[in-house]
Amino acid sequence: MGINKTHFFSPSRTIFISMFMAIALGTFLLSLPFSRTHPIAFIDLLFTATSCTCVTGLLTVPLESFTPIGQAIIMILIQIGGLGLITLTFFVVSLFVNLGLSSQVMAGEMLDLDSWKHTKKILLFIIGLTAVIELIGAFFIFQTLRHDFTLPKAIFYSLFQSISAFCNAGITPFAGGMVPYAQNYNMLLITSFLMISGGLGFITWRELVTKFNPWVTKKRISLSLQTKVILWYYFFFVIAGTFVFWLLEHNNTFEGFSGPLQFLNALFTSISSRSGGYFSVHPDDMQHSSLFTIMINAFIGSAPGSTGGGIKLTTAAIFIATINAAIMSKTNVDLNGRTISKDQVYRALAIVSLSIAWVVLTIFCLLITENSWPFLDIVFEVISAFSTLGASIGITPYLSIIGKLLIALSMFIGRVGSLTLLIALRKKKEIQEYTYPEERVMVT
Repeated sequence: MGINKTHFFSPSRTIFISMFMAIALGTFLLSLPFSRTHPIAFIDLLFTATSCTCVTGLLTVPLESFTPIGQAIIMILIQIGGLGLITLTFFVVSLFVNLGLSSQVMAGEMLDLDSWKHTKKILLFIIGLTAVIELIGAFFIFQTLRHDFTLPKAIFYSLFQSISAFCNAGITPFAGGMVPYAQNYNMLLITSFLMISGGLGFITWRELVTKFNPWVTKKRISLSLQTKVILWYYFFFVIAGTFVFWLLEHNNTFEGFSGPLQFLNALFTSISSRSGGYFSVHPDDMQHSSLFTIMINAFIGSAPGSTGGGIKLTTAAIFIATINAAIMSKTNVDLNGRTISKDQVYRALAIVSLSIAWVVLTIFCLLITENSWPFLDIVFEVISAFSTLGASIGITPYLSIIGKLLIALSMFIGRVGSLTLLIALRKKKEIQEYTYPEERVMVT
């Protein structure tokens, strides 16, 4: 009997292996003498490669520790992490040969598509959209950086910043991060645009471009439930977050800004806290309530199929709808006038529960290994790592080896774990020819 290779190279397993290989290769390349300005411990090289590939942005050594070649490698790792190594591989292969049936099915499952018939077109759209948005972002960022750096540096830094922002990686190539640009309208607006573009998801963008393009369709515009949920929840959280951050910080970290700049920085913080990881003020100077708001936003995250992290907006929407159904004593879970299938409800509950369990377990372990740090700092660090937010109150470089490994593992699980769980559970219905007798237990 032959071995079913397609079963062995399942989408979840393929994603796991590809990310692991990308991190291993990135660690090796960064360890080479031409990539670093001074000797760097292996754990820090591994941490850096993991953070970049998982588009998190937490660093145990400053970016200045790497040469221009090393920074270029980091930029490539961020791009790979944002788009996905498998997406890039399928795209390159599709340029030269037609994807086979099994390859199209696998690519369709990885991209969370209901149909795999247009896989190649979607891959082309993803790469094209990414290239166009990142080049536009780099052009406008260059208008600011050309006054601060030499021409070659300004060009490279503009491209680096654009790729990092679109991929929601949160890594800036210049010292001080976004803090020196807290009063620069151009930098704040363009970086916000890039984070939103990456955070909405490629499938969402494709549907918006298709439905709102008069040359493609002249039918009545009707968006899918997924796109409606993503747009509603994303911008609701952004607007609500903007108000909350302005209310909490206008007399604190935003105090020295003018009225419009206070609003813009609050908007920037709200967008960035979804998964971007950029902050125009130092997080350790912010109110504890602001940090708590950031953790909630980061845990929920961005859209599925996006460059952002978190449990994803659709998962949060189904979870909230499930709670509402329980409160209202409904037999079905409804969302925006549609009934959600039970298997998706179970998946959403599993993702939320497992994510919370991992975060709690990691916090517990770090409270043992990093017991000299305040509780809030550790909680913030763990949620930031798991949700691939990448913001830190300042403890990342000072973690022990075990602490760095735990945070690196959290970044990996946060970027790959929930995604592979979703793919592994999707479309695999167990054929059960019997049921057990029903019995009720007390739950309150």
